Amino acid sequence: MRRLIALLVFAMLIAACSRASGVVEVTDSWAPSMPPNAPTGVIYLTIDNGSATDDRIVDVTTDRCGAVELHATQIDENRIMRMRLAGPESLEIPSGSTLEMSPGALHVMCIDPPTPFEEGETIDLTVSLEKAGTLEVTTPVENR
Repeated sequence: MRRLIALLVFAMLIAACSRASGVVEVTDSWAPSMPPNAPTGVIYLTIDNGSATDDRIVDVTTDRCGAVELHATQIDENRIMRMRLAGPESLEIPSGSTLEMSPGALHVMCIDPPTPFEEGETIDLTVSLEKAGTLEVTTPVENR
């Protein structure tokens, strides 16, 4: 039992140290495949801010899309789901927290990709942050 407790304490310390490592990093990214002739695709990111400074996404770019926008999905008063450009407040990543993009919420919108995303391929992205600079991300296309 003491061994188990020691192991759990050690694991918690490792997790705490990695969280407070001073690094802002993309810990997960993915994009679902697209149907043929679809005009847009989506990309989802999870960004952990292990630094001591609040940060914010200022841009996401990729050569794989004609244009890239950051969108937030909201449900209006008639319970209709609508997308809008994400405001700066939704792109903030406070120190020690995680920003998770997911279906039906915040996401990267890929407009006019020359070909649909196909399962098994990867998409190279550059995520620009206000304080941490740029993060290069290779995103797999997979249907989760």
